[in-house]
Amino acid sequence: MKILEKKYLNHNVIRFCVQKPYGYVHRPGQAIELSIAKPGYELAIAPFTITSLSSDPHLELIVKINQEVDSLTYGMSTLKIGETLQITEPWDSYNYKGRGVFIAAGTGITPFLPILKELEAKGEDLLKEHVLLYGNRTKEDILFYGKLKKVLGRNCIHILSRSKSPNSIYGRINMDILKKNIKDLHQQFYICGPRLFEKDISKQLIAIGVKKRYIQTGNKF
Repeated sequence: MKILEKKYLNHNVIRFCVQKPYGYVHRPGQAIELSIAKPGYELAIAPFTITSLSSDPHLELIVKINQEVDSLTYGMSTLKIGETLQITEPWDSYNYKGRGVFIAAGTGITPFLPILKELEAKGEDLLKEHVLLYGNRTKEDILFYGKLKKVLGRNCIHILSRSKSPNSIYGRINMDILKKNIKDLHQQFYICGPRLFEKDISKQLIAIGVKKRYIQTGNKF
């Protein structure tokens, strides 16, 4: 499918708007496998979350660029408007099962964006029903800072590991932060980020009493 738009959101994250196949239907939290037809990338394929809604006229992908020249995302960064991406049918990555806590690191926010968009469109009371714990290195790394604050208000909590900033917590998401911001152990917990991050957060949630059936991650353990 053709690339319609391409925009850097920060120094290493690009937003792609891609032509949507006729009749293509997807749900919030679903992902696709993606590849590009360029020399040197014949065997490169990777999953990416669709961040647009099925009602949108295009597909939106938020991609963190790996600067290694032979990486798929580096190859994507060199593509121009009008060039093509190869995509699969969508498949379930996350299923929204009700109110809860979203816990994300970096571009791990992407599966939760369409879920929040759909809830906002339905008029759900996000401020009371959902909390976002969003970890990044610096404030400049945060994606959609203004939008997330607008939708979630005080329930949008930023944790920065490399710099201090007003209205954010300095450090990493840990047991103390989880205990302070989790009021109910019998709600849903949606976790997305690097494999080790997801594993560590899952273990910490279980340690404070959350049942495994309430936890969703991108990497299955």
